[in-house]
Amino acid sequence: MNFEVIPFLSLNGQAAAAIAFYEEYLGAKVIFKKTYQEMKEMVPNFSYEEGKDDYITHSVLEIGRNKLMIAEEEMDTTQPWQQGNSFSLCIQSKDYNEIDKLYRSLTKHKEVTVLAPFEKNSFSPGYGIIRDPFGVVIQLCVTVHDF
Repeated sequence: MNFEVIPFLSLNGQAAAAIAFYEEYLGAKVIFKKTYQEMKEMVPNFSYEEGKDDYITHSVLEIGRNKLMIAEEEMDTTQPWQQGNSFSLCIQSKDYNEIDKLYRSLTKHKEVTVLAPFEKNSFSPGYGIIRDPFGVVIQLCVTVHDF
């Protein structure tokens, strides 16, 4: 198969701040980012509410060897947007020091909530869970598996 599955976060007005957060605390590299204003310049009939020029219509970040997409809009417009705990990002590596470094970086931010401290457990030599300032739960796992 020649395709990839990329997590996509809809952040309801918080996309630009989330991108900056992931750049600073996870070392994310922005591969692509388009604001509402830039989209309007490309597609003149694109419309949006006043004051939202800097909102993100689409972005792609590279974090480690993976990609993450972030935008403002919800994907299921039949439901109201809400933060939820039905999804999380899992960052894993066999390299204990790499995961420990990311955990320490993330937890330096004053609005990050530690849900489970980074420590050894029954399936990992190092595992922790945080919630970032945008309501996204991130698991950090030192894996012992080859996947």
